[in-house]
Amino acid sequence: MTKFREVVSLSAEPRLSISSGPHVVEIAPAAGGRITRFATRGARGLQDWLVPVTAASWPCDAWPKGGSYPLVPFSNRVRDARFAAPDGAVVELATFPGMAHALHGFGQFAAWSVELQEADCAVLRYVHGEGEHGWPWAFEAVQLIEANAEGARLSMRIANRSLSPMPVGLGFHPYFGAQEAELHATTHWRHEAEIAIEPTIESPARRHVRESEGYTRYLSGWDGRATLHYADGRTLGLRADDTLNHVVVHCPAGAGYLCVEPVSHVSDGFNLAARGLAGTGIAIIEPGSEIRASLVMAAGANPVPRDGDAA
Repeated sequence: MTKFREVVSLSAEPRLSISSGPHVVEIAPAAGGRITRFATRGARGLQDWLVPVTAASWPCDAWPKGGSYPLVPFSNRVRDARFAAPDGAVVELATFPGMAHALHGFGQFAAWSVELQEADCAVLRYVHGEGEHGWPWAFEAVQLIEANAEGARLSMRIANRSLSPMPVGLGFHPYFGAQEAELHATTHWRHEAEIAIEPTIESPARRHVRESEGYTRYLSGWDGRATLHYADGRTLGLRADDTLNHVVVHCPAGAGYLCVEPVSHVSDGFNLAARGLAGTGIAIIEPGSEIRASLVMAAGANPVPRDGDAA
């Protein structure tokens, strides 16, 4: 029988604000440890890179499609909210009412504590108890969010605090206002209703453009680099470390945003790995050990002012 999670309201207030030079990052620790704004101040004021989150609160299962949130201890979907643990036991995860598959881990649905705040950085912590929401392992996740001369840097580590090996994945889920992303990956995974099935022989696209019909692409063998192009001529560069060698590119129907999600494993990776598929990216960490990942978002060129614009 499916176990359902309680739907609670998350408050995005108070928000932390950090900055470095013209770059500003706003954070809502109690609303899933998420970034609600990343922008750069220019001649026309603050120009957003992420779709800004303006809502003050929301039900945790109906989050605003903006900002960026942490994916921990897995990204994307777990089919039917079930998978086999390393010892063969079946893990049954709790889901929200009406949700068939477990989605995006636990971090973005929880409040994170603020461990440190300085002018240009903040450290947030999430502690998960053994068995909570059906996840058999205790773990803690720590985010370091920095504003720097380039723009912003996101780092996260997950430590296994249980007594048995824990399967794990992690990543970041940003909603960009960009029109197009360029990136290189080697493998395109076939999926059905957002659940990855298997790698294909199809060559992954290098250009991913916002389209009104929408799409989702699961890619692996990503080199960790991407360039996002904005309608006004600005560019944003992404640099992910080697842990994040998978990437999800998602454009919704209606094309309100473009997600380029650096992640460590493919959708439904736990189940695909249990079936013996290679290249899923799923890691298993021993008691007391941890996994780390980081992402740099580097603000690029600002548009050349048009005639009549402020200099």
